[in-house]
Amino acid sequence: MVLKNCWHHINRGLVSLSYDNYTKAVSEFDKAIKIESDNISAHLHKGIVLYKMHKYEDAIGCFNKVIEKDPKDIAALYHLGRCLEGIGKYESAISCFEKILKIESQYEEALIYKGLNISNLGRHVESIFCFDEILKKDPHNSSALAKKGLVLNRIDKKDEALFYLNKSAEEDSKNSLKMFKNGFELTREGKHEEALKHFNKALELDPKNVKALVQKGIIFDIAGFSRKEIVAFFDRALEVDPKCIDALLNKGFILDRTGFFEKALKCFDKVLEIDPVNIRATYSKGISLFSLKKNAEAMFYCKRAIELEPSNLKALGSMVWLLEHMKKYEEAVEYCDKAIMLEPNYVYALNYKGKILYNLGKYVEALKYYDEVLRIDPINHRAIYYKNDIIAKTSKKKRFGFIAKLKN
Repeated sequence: MVLKNCWHHINRGLVSLSYDNYTKAVSEFDKAIKIESDNISAHLHKGIVLYKMHKYEDAIGCFNKVIEKDPKDIAALYHLGRCLEGIGKYESAISCFEKILKIESQYEEALIYKGLNISNLGRHVESIFCFDEILKKDPHNSSALAKKGLVLNRIDKKDEALFYLNKSAEEDSKNSLKMFKNGFELTREGKHEEALKHFNKALELDPKNVKALVQKGIIFDIAGFSRKEIVAFFDRALEVDPKCIDALLNKGFILDRTGFFEKALKCFDKVLEIDPVNIRATYSKGISLFSLKKNAEAMFYCKRAIELEPSNLKALGSMVWLLEHMKKYEEAVEYCDKAIMLEPNYVYALNYKGKILYNLGKYVEALKYYDEVLRIDPINHRAIYYKNDIIAKTSKKKRFGFIAKLKN
């Protein structure tokens, strides 16, 4: 039971680490260590988080505890070497990387950072041999390319340095795109935490990967983070590319949902400046306008979205939402029917038709639509609530009707 509790906190710490919440991650690893003081994994991961926070001295203590128990723990040796480098102890850092290479001779990152720390000691030509050893086997290794460029710059070989640094940036960009694609596939499968790891790696390789920034913001939204934390990713994407439509749209959606309707409108307007026929921005602008009590303008933009693409289910759904909120039930039903005709299993339209019929007091007809929703989505909370409410209302009516007959 104690072991289970320990790993419970380690897993929570790893999740927090994925979401860049370093303080919470350290807290969880500390809880694990309190339960099981010699748990290597807890000390290792705590050290890695402290390393990421640039708290090198504290991190060194964690890695030393791991190495005391397992002198061949490569992850601990590697991060210990990086921490020693961070505090200027280059000889000690080289010793760590050499220990790794004795255990695993093909560990490229150890050889790269051995080379970098040799250069830090002023032995620049010697350090280049380390990078060249890797580049002979793997000419696309972006880290070796970058470090070679850095060292060449230190010895005033500016042109050569620029060549290697540019090649490194090209490789990082390619690798970052690959990591993004892997992450995006995982999001489509609903594996958001796994996807997040890929997006984090993509951004480590290329901090200007706009697509990864947008997807990271979307995952933070799914995870329930605050508006400010989510929007920060979209803003970072827009700093790189002010015309990034996905960043503008998602920022607008978050702002609208959290009641910042004017700011949301600005996002949708920027999208429409870039792409005047963008359907999502058009109907979303309509929804934000309605929230600002600008009903006529809201109706115009929702209708405009449908004119642009009559078969767009979300555009039709936005009109349904608008008309239902304006209590124009008969018109809303027409748009529900158009959506259902296009997609008979469109839960949003089926649910709203049930709600409109419910509002009109047509309970038996409404019940048919809620039953259809539950056939498609058996745990749909809205349909379950209204179905139970209808059953209660109709049962009550029948009971009162029966009592009235008895009285007569």
